[in-house]
Amino acid sequence: MKSSAPVGSRWLLSASLFFSASLFAAESPYLYGIFGDDPNPSEYLGHIAPAGPGWVTATVQVGADTNDASGVDFTFLSNQGHTVICRINHGYFPNGTIPLVAKYDDFAKRCSNFVAHSAGCSIWTIGNELNIAGEWPVDFNINHSAYVTPSNYALCFRKVYNAIKAVQPNARVLPQAPACFAGPYAANSQSLTWLGTNYTHDANPLTWPNHLKQMLIAITNTGPVDGIALHVSSRGYNCSDVHSTATFSGAAAGLYNSFFVYKDWVNLGIPSTLYNLPLYATECNGYYFWKGGHPENIFAHYEAGWMQAVYAEINRYNENALMTGKPIFRCFNMYRWGPQDEWGIDRGDNLFKAQILSDLDVAVTEKYTWPGGTAQLRAPIGLNFMHPDATDDSVPVCEPAGVVPQRSWNNLTQGGTGTGISLGGSVTVTWSTPGGGTHGFGSVPTSPADYALAQGYLDTGDTSTTTATVSGLKFPLFDVIVYSMGDNGGATRVGKYTLSGSGITTVSKYVRDDGGAPDFSGTYTEADSTSGGAGAPSGNYCRFRNVRGASFAIAAKGDYASDAHPRAPLNAIQIVPINTVATLSDAARVAGQFQCYVNGATNVNYIVQYSTNLTSWISIRTNAAPFTFTDVAAGNSAFRFYRALFQ
Repeated sequence: MKSSAPVGSRWLLSASLFFSASLFAAESPYLYGIFGDDPNPSEYLGHIAPAGPGWVTATVQVGADTNDASGVDFTFLSNQGHTVICRINHGYFPNGTIPLVAKYDDFAKRCSNFVAHSAGCSIWTIGNELNIAGEWPVDFNINHSAYVTPSNYALCFRKVYNAIKAVQPNARVLPQAPACFAGPYAANSQSLTWLGTNYTHDANPLTWPNHLKQMLIAITNTGPVDGIALHVSSRGYNCSDVHSTATFSGAAAGLYNSFFVYKDWVNLGIPSTLYNLPLYATECNGYYFWKGGHPENIFAHYEAGWMQAVYAEINRYNENALMTGKPIFRCFNMYRWGPQDEWGIDRGDNLFKAQILSDLDVAVTEKYTWPGGTAQLRAPIGLNFMHPDATDDSVPVCEPAGVVPQRSWNNLTQGGTGTGISLGGSVTVTWSTPGGGTHGFGSVPTSPADYALAQGYLDTGDTSTTTATVSGLKFPLFDVIVYSMGDNGGATRVGKYTLSGSGITTVSKYVRDDGGAPDFSGTYTEADSTSGGAGAPSGNYCRFRNVRGASFAIAAKGDYASDAHPRAPLNAIQIVPINTVATLSDAARVAGQFQCYVNGATNVNYIVQYSTNLTSWISIRTNAAPFTFTDVAAGNSAFRFYRALFQ
């Protein structure tokens, strides 16, 4: 996001500054965050700063004393632009993160007092992980913790919600985040001991997604809710743990037992009527201690690359969610910074702290934001066409490949024909290879991932045409990269690749595959020519730039062959979204006139407009970016605001 900058007595604004009005306070647009405000997490937040402001989950215990008016000042974080989410607990074990039912009214009053006397926070989540017996309040008369049913929690939440809204109307109040992988379980199956006293507890009859769903239904039966807090864990710190599809058996059969728990939260735990609400992952880790030594797996510890894999996966989910109307994560806050428990990142015995922060640096370079519109979609879509009989054509999910390096390629195993195959979100692909089929290399290595991308391809016959049609795209502007690496032996062959579609100017490009040359050497070479025949340039891909439309088709046909067997191999297609948000910079006053530099998608038109009231806009100029514009009439008004809009 670009900040506004004064230009003499006027102001310059970029198009990216305009957001829709909201009843709620502004929130960081970036996904990166940390759990823990004490000790000060500035070191961690400093690694997020190259992208922008981050998120912090704070936690407090406030009790239920209605005469207690104390609060917490979070402005040391919010004044730096960070967004604070405060978890308000009644207490911790054995007092419960919400109190006994008889104290709900007192707890609500105490929460309102706390909020009224706290600064720098307007997002509150009430209680914590109430599908775990250790979070239920103990009745000390019988030394027993009764099950906090979703309906009982909803009663408590509604009282607290109303009390907070009375003192902070623009607050965003969220229900407690249930624990991953907790429930169902029998009575007294969890050890609850405090200061030498053993406490009994009820059974929990629900799986974690069912707990969330029943809670949300009960809450919304009595009024609104402003968002949904979630906890997300992978089962370890390897990239493969982030993408694991392993599931439970038994009472939780079919539920994911690693990072894809986030999918179960969304698909099974959140009623579709609440998909308009924002999601906040207030805790995230790899389940085990970052430093290692967890009793369930003493050898598991942080592994390089996990942080990047988490944020890339959630960014991919968010972009698909925008296209399909599912809820969007606004933050993913790592649990936790301080050394208060064994999960602390900033512990003296955590030998992996430097690697964690280094990986955070890499993840932050992507500047992942929660998307508010299609102009913010950034994740490429990769299609890898595979030979069904091969075992080594698949691009590993954790390894980047392609001209524009990306993970999570779609490995398409359907062979020579595929119909309506999902590529995530609303996007599908259909292809056919009449007279061709598929082919796989025997001589090309299978790693690194770029070689796997080259391994298999859709093939043509001497006269046939392969077609692939991609539909359901939401990108406002994108490039299409077509990969062409065939098993041509000693023959030189030229493939013709034609892009077409509704509203798209049909264009063909040609790629020559030289005989005797290595089928793929690990280097990508673009062939950028609209002329075919033996004189076409050699390479292994072509690129169609600045494409618009919800769908497009690629037709591949052999154009020339020194052995009279022309071919047009189609190994892969990559769809790369182009950032269309303009930036305005280098503002200056020259001889009473205003000048500014507009940068955006190269060779794409932007219209520059000005306003004196941020309501009515007047167009000045339309031009292909980048360019400099001059407003010769700028001196006629005391203030002017400028923006550049993608056309």
